[in-house]
Amino acid sequence: MAASEIEKVFQKLPKLFQKGSVKKETSFYFSLGDDEKWTVLLAKDGCTVKRGKTQDADCFFKASEQMFLDVWNGAYTPSAKDFLLGTIKSNNPLMLKDFVAAFQKK
Repeated sequence: MAASEIEKVFQKLPKLFQKGSVKKETSFYFSLGDDEKWTVLLAKDGCTVKRGKTQDADCFFKASEQMFLDVWNGAYTPSAKDFLLGTIKSNNPLMLKDFVAAFQKK
């Protein structure tokens, strides 16, 4: 079975991670569409990615697969309206900016 576009993004995260970009260990949980569930742990010296929900995360992001891809690829910048309307759900929207900033886009 071919890897989905979402899966490819998550598989690349450890290589794109910029060491020293986070001050303390932080976990993120992504629930994208019906099937894509990922947990990402950021530490000072690395990034660990696991399929599914492996722990209670410090920050969660729930949206459609397309919304995640658009945000990740820089095609869309979320606004407060996205969170108010429930297009994107998160317990800490500001931490999501820190997540994106921890990776070197290529």
